[in-house]
Amino acid sequence: MYVPKLSLVLIAAVLVGACATKPAPDFGGRWKHVNHFDEAPTEIPLYTSYTYQATPMDGTLKTMLERWAADSNMQLSYNLPSDYTLIGPVSAISTTSVQQAATELSAVYAAQGVSVSVSANKLLVQPVPVSSGAKL
Repeated sequence: MYVPKLSLVLIAAVLVGACATKPAPDFGGRWKHVNHFDEAPTEIPLYTSYTYQATPMDGTLKTMLERWAADSNMQLSYNLPSDYTLIGPVSAISTTSVQQAATELSAVYAAQGVSVSVSANKLLVQPVPVSSGAKL
């Protein structure tokens, strides 16, 4: 009868000891209070302007212009018989102005006879005559 009581006491002591935890580590460094206000206000823009630029997933001129039109709630009028792959100079286009982006695209693809312009709420892609000195 003495052994079962002793066993019960030992089991209870082991269980209580198993619940003990190590103390929290002492983290050094500078602490920052969570619930405080800054001394000066910080501007947080709610709306950012759309940036017209090429992404690696675009791949072709038409795909990129379709994305630009959809993102800007514009219509795309693509009046060319062919699509064109994106080339190096297109990666330099990065502007918040759709007019500027269209002008830069027209300059990049001028040798292919491509004109990109903006009219009202529409991106217009049209063929233009290629000068006789340009090579296709």
